[in-house]
Amino acid sequence: MNKKKVLIVGGYGAVGRQIAQILHDRHPDLDIVLGGRSPEKAEHFESERVQTIIVNNNMEDPLLYISDNVSLIINAVNDLQDRLLLSAVRRKIPLIDVTRWTELFQQSIAKLMDKKLHAPVVLSSGWMAGTASLFAMLHSVSLQNVTVNINALYSLQDKAGPDSAAYMDRMNIPFHITKSNRSRLVFPMTDPVKVQFPNGYTTKCYRLDTPDHVTLPKADNIDSANFRISFDNKVSTYTLVGLVKSGIWKIISGDRFRSFRRSLLYNPGNGSTHHVLIDLKGQDHNGHWVEQRIAISDPLGQTHLTALGASIQAEKLLLISEDEPLAPGIYYPEDLPDVQMDTSFITNFFKQYGVLISTNVI
Repeated sequence: MNKKKVLIVGGYGAVGRQIAQILHDRHPDLDIVLGGRSPEKAEHFESERVQTIIVNNNMEDPLLYISDNVSLIINAVNDLQDRLLLSAVRRKIPLIDVTRWTELFQQSIAKLMDKKLHAPVVLSSGWMAGTASLFAMLHSVSLQNVTVNINALYSLQDKAGPDSAAYMDRMNIPFHITKSNRSRLVFPMTDPVKVQFPNGYTTKCYRLDTPDHVTLPKADNIDSANFRISFDNKVSTYTLVGLVKSGIWKIISGDRFRSFRRSLLYNPGNGSTHHVLIDLKGQDHNGHWVEQRIAISDPLGQTHLTALGASIQAEKLLLISEDEPLAPGIYYPEDLPDVQMDTSFITNFFKQYGVLISTNVI
């Protein structure tokens, strides 16, 4: 890889620091800039290839202080007004964003529709920076009429940054899922499915709105995608379900009760394993129905799995030849071209960092 520079916005946070470490260790020729509002708060990084800079996504132009030689921007902190996104587009810098929940995700796409893009914009905000969608796509490419069911077990003892709690503010907002090109409105924390995770923990998982619902069905071979979640504390899970179902969660949905809502489910600990199950059902080339299950477990937790998801997306862009650059446009993590990569390469990438992955026919 030729000499390049990556700017990680939110580079001081739990996810950003891990992205920086992964890319730093894998690419000896890569320069890394950690961007944030308070560079003095950044933990010391013992490498002359790592610098810090002021990047504040609340500024009108968050990239005001960057130089012109940044090859790629990775955003790991909320960009609620799309200021960083549009600032990168104006500067023609490729961007990977891992922070947008579905409403903001769709808002960003709408804003980009009337912009002339000169570089790739990768909206990688699906579960764990698109890791779930990426594996779903990798294992379904030979199938047609595919239904994807993603189930996640979220540990309340896991490490987490404050932005990871934003989903709790959307528990009373219905969302659309797609099946066979038809859209249907569903509600969070409904339609439970009983799931046994790789650690043996059995629980009911409930619908949650994530961008995976939007991006996966855009593929020609995927009919529908569903995402469900449960917490590793059943009392917490059933309490949340009860509050949402009774309408109490809607009553306490304003800013006044935000700290109370987050106190129920956001008390991050020192770390815990994050589990994801991906069930695929589709037809093979003979028309036979095939069912597969991909089990993913990261002992270092959801922030680590998110960092790995962002890093593999970055690596795809960084390895693209400058003689044949990726066409400008909006991309999702599961449809980026696999430059020098295949299923085994990507699987081994995650396994190299301790992620446990297994694939079985159901």
